[in-house]
Amino acid sequence: MAGMISGVMDDLHNSGLSGRAGGERRDHLEYLADLLGELQQMAEREGCHKLSRMLAISHAEAQRETHRRGT
Repeated sequence: MAGMISGVMDDLHNSGLSGRAGGERRDHLEYLADLLGELQQMAEREGCHKLSRMLAISHAEAQRETHRRGT
C-alpha cells in the first residue's frame, strides 16, 4: 500500500503538475482528494482511528485546494 501511494505521489510530481493547464491540474487534485478519501475509509474500517482522522483532514485539504484552484 505504501508503495502504491508513493508511486502516485511520484507520478503527480513527475507529471509537472504545477505547469499543467488549469483543468488538468484540477483533475489531478480531484484524483488525489478521492484517493485520500478512500484511504480514510479503509483506515476507519480497520479501526485505525487516529490515522483515519489524519487522512480525513488531508482529504478535506485536498478538496479545498481543488476548489481553490478551480475558481
